Amino acid sequence: MKPNERFRWGTKSYYRIFLAAILFCVSLYYIISTVIPYGDAEHEIEEGYFVNTSGCRMMALSPLSMGTATYLLRLESKNCNKLQLFKAKTIHRKNYLIRTMSNEKILSAWNVENISDIVCKYKTVQRYDDIKNKYVTKRIIRLSNQIITIRLEDSVRILRIRCTDSQNTTLYHDVHFFLHSRSQRRPEKRSDRLSVMIIGIDSMSHMHYLRTMPFLGSYIGKLPHVEFWGYNRVGSNSYPNLVPLLSGMHVDQLEAACYNGYENYDECEFLWKHFKLSGYITSFAEDTRVGGTFNYQKKGFYRQPTDFYLRPVMLEIDSHTRYSIDLRDDIHCTGSRKYADILLEFINKLIPNIANKLHFSFFWQSQGVHDYFNYAQLMDEKYLKLMQVLNNTRILNNTLVLLMSDHGIRYGSFRQTYKGMLEESLPLLIALYPKWLEKAYPRAISNLRYNAHSLVTTFDLHVTLKDLTNLKLLHNSNILKRTAALRELGPNIPRGISLFLPIPKVRDCSLAGIPASYCLCHSLSSIATADVRSQRAALFVVKSINAIIGSEKLCQILKIKEVQAAYLLNRNNDDYEYEVKVRIQTTPGEGLFEGTTRFTGDLLALNGAVLRINKYGNQSYCVHNYLIEMYCYCL
Repeated sequence: MKPNERFRWGTKSYYRIFLAAILFCVSLYYIISTVIPYGDAEHEIEEGYFVNTSGCRMMALSPLSMGTATYLLRLESKNCNKLQLFKAKTIHRKNYLIRTMSNEKILSAWNVENISDIVCKYKTVQRYDDIKNKYVTKRIIRLSNQIITIRLEDSVRILRIRCTDSQNTTLYHDVHFFLHSRSQRRPEKRSDRLSVMIIGIDSMSHMHYLRTMPFLGSYIGKLPHVEFWGYNRVGSNSYPNLVPLLSGMHVDQLEAACYNGYENYDECEFLWKHFKLSGYITSFAEDTRVGGTFNYQKKGFYRQPTDFYLRPVMLEIDSHTRYSIDLRDDIHCTGSRKYADILLEFINKLIPNIANKLHFSFFWQSQGVHDYFNYAQLMDEKYLKLMQVLNNTRILNNTLVLLMSDHGIRYGSFRQTYKGMLEESLPLLIALYPKWLEKAYPRAISNLRYNAHSLVTTFDLHVTLKDLTNLKLLHNSNILKRTAALRELGPNIPRGISLFLPIPKVRDCSLAGIPASYCLCHSLSSIATADVRSQRAALFVVKSINAIIGSEKLCQILKIKEVQAAYLLNRNNDDYEYEVKVRIQTTPGEGLFEGTTRFTGDLLALNGAVLRINKYGNQSYCVHNYLIEMYCYCL
C-alpha cells in the first residue's frame, strides 16, 4: 500500500476513528449547551431538560447513543456523471457563457473529429407562471477552437442550451441562469433596519445537525448566535410548518383567508410582501419543482412573488435536462450539478445583488436530506463554505440569519426508533446576528438568548422577523414596555411572540399552537403492545384512517397487521383521562402509522393527526388529494 493511501478518507478504520472523535466533540458540546443555561439566573435550566418551565418540561435528547451510532454510516459522495461544457457568469452586468472544457477534452470525451462539428442551440426562457415557462428567442452557436466566451443579450435571465455533433447526437444539454437587478438603484442598508436570510435544510432535526455537521457547527460557534433547544414543530411536513413562518397563520387560516376559491397564493400576505413594502430586495429559492412549499399538488403563484425567484429555473431543468444518479430516483442532476448545487449557485450569484442592501431572502434545500438519513454529512463542508462567504462579504454584519429546518427525518429505519420519533418534532433552529446588535439592543438580545431554552415555534419566528423592519422596537425602553404588556395578559398570551421578548413560563403546547401529536412537553413511557390500552388505541387509529379515506372508493380498507410500539403519555397519572401513542403496521400496503388516542373513561378520541412514517411511493396513484394520499392504498 502506498503511504498516501494509508490515511485515505475512504479507509473504513480511519473513518471510524475520525467519526468517533467528531461524535465525542459533539457530545461534549451538547452537554455544555444543555446544562449551562442562557440568560439570567431566573431561567435556570436543570440538567436533562431542553425546556423546564411551569408550562413545559421538555426532556433533553442526546445526539449520540450506541443505538444511534448504528444508523450513522458513511454515505458515498454522489456525483453527477455528465460533463459541464459551459458555466454562466455575469461580468460588469454583462451576461456570458464561458466554456469550461479544453479543446482536447472535448475531442476526447465526445469522440468528435473537429470542434467545429459541434453546434449549440439555445433558447432564452421566461417565466409564465409556476406551472410553465415560455421561450422568447433562439440562437445557434457553432463552436471553434477560438470561441471560449460567448456574449449574450443583457436581457437574458434563463436559457436552455443543447449541443450536438454532426450526426445530431446530443452531447450537452443544460440550463443556465443569470442574476442581476434590472434597476441600478436599490435601497441601501439603514441603521434602523436589518436584513433577513433564512437558510432551510429540510428534515434536519437539531440532534442530527449536531451529529452530522461538525464543521459548520464549529464555525457557527465562533459567531454571535443563539441555538434554540425548545424549537418544536407545529405540523407534519414542510407546508404546515413553513406557512406559520411566512404568514403568521395556521394552514387552515391561510387557505380560508386567501387561497380558498383561488388557484394561486398571489393574494396571501407573506413575509416577503411586508419586507418589500419596507424597501427590501426579496428572494425565494427551493431546490425542487414537484415538492415546492406552495407547489406540491398546488399551483403556487401566478405572479412572480419575489424579485429573485429560482422556480422557473428548476421548472426548466426538471422538465428537460433532469437525470437521476441514485437507485431510489431521489437525487437529480442537470449537467454536472445536483439540484442542491443549483440552489447554492443561486445564493452565490445573488450575493453581489444584496451586498450592502436591505434584503429578505428565503432558501430551502430538500434534495438528499429529505430522503437519506446520512446525506447531511455530504453537505457539511458546502454549508461551511457558504457561511464563510456570507461572513467574508460582510452579509452577516447586516443580516439576521436563521439556519433552520421544518422537522426531523420522517421516514426510514431511524424514524421507527423511539429516538427518531422524538427527533422528528425537534427541528434545527439557530439565529445568527451581527455582533453590534447586542451592544445596540442589549435587552432584546438578552431575551433572544433567554429563549434558547423556551418553547418556540415558527409562529414566533414570523413575529420576530417583522421587528427587523423597525429596530426602534428593540430599544430597551420599548422592550420593557412590550414585556410588561405581555405579562399583563397572564395566560392569554398570543400564539406568536417575538423572540426579542421573554417567552412567558406558562406557555405550553396549546398556547404555542402546537398540536398534541407533535408536542414534546411531556414524557413517554413504554407499555406492552399486548396491553388492552395499546390494542384499543391501535384499533381506534386504524378506524380513524379508514374514516379519512372512506369517501375515496378506490382506496382499500386497512386492517392492523401488527402493533409495533405503544407509549403512555405521562401527565398527572390520571387513570380516567390519559393518552396512548401507538405505531402500527397495516395491510394491504405495509403502511407504518403513528397516532395518539385520548382515553376519557370509555370514550376514545384521536388527538392530532395520524402520521405515516414510511414511504408510500405510488401506492396512492388513484387519488390527488395531499391530505389523504399517505393513507390510501389503491385497488
